[in-house]
Amino acid sequence: MRTIVVGDIHGCHKEVKLLISQLQEQGKYDPLSDKLVFIGDYIDRGDDPRLTVRYVRSLQDKYGDKIIPLKGNHEQMLIDFMNDESISWLFNGSGRTRFSYKGYESEFDEDKDWMARLPLYYEDEHFIYVHAGVDKEKPLELQPHETLLWAREDFYCNPIAYDKRIIFGHTPTMYIENSHKPLWLNGSQDIAIDTGCVYGGKLTALIIEDDKILEYYQVDRIKDES
Repeated sequence: MRTIVVGDIHGCHKEVKLLISQLQEQGKYDPLSDKLVFIGDYIDRGDDPRLTVRYVRSLQDKYGDKIIPLKGNHEQMLIDFMNDESISWLFNGSGRTRFSYKGYESEFDEDKDWMARLPLYYEDEHFIYVHAGVDKEKPLELQPHETLLWAREDFYCNPIAYDKRIIFGHTPTMYIENSHKPLWLNGSQDIAIDTGCVYGGKLTALIIEDDKILEYYQVDRIKDES
């Protein structure tokens, strides 16, 4: 059994569908036996956040617990906004999301509730999967939600080895090392996989078997020809 981990999508619906279909066509992903982890941030900024969420949910409906979508900070910002706890969402790419759900208010309510229930991390025998990062001085079960969703330099510049290797998104790799490839950081113990698709970069999937990352696979941002 393999585990496929997909980086931040941010509404890039065509790209995530292409990524998953190509992985299946090339025998790199079998949805009946492999696990598929999404690292969070399905909404905001990209061409169609609604269809992105609907696509991820359709996979979850079809393949059950083999699909593991994590919560990103953008999902949390939407939830906080709808609960009148913060207006940060309005200033972080929400316009695309609000436009994509225009006329689909009942779907928005369903999807909002789905986002609220998403887990903040996933752990298997060899890796920890999280949207942004961890506080390396605290055990996983005591991590502040803020850290799991928002961590940046304090996490990925910290050379301390954690209990397991960590795969994360949130910070685009071109902001860390000017690259559209996944980055192996801190002696390869921390792996950054947000390769900036929504900014004109690539959407990345890591392909893992047991304790080994076999390879990564990418699709480019699809240019709108309209």
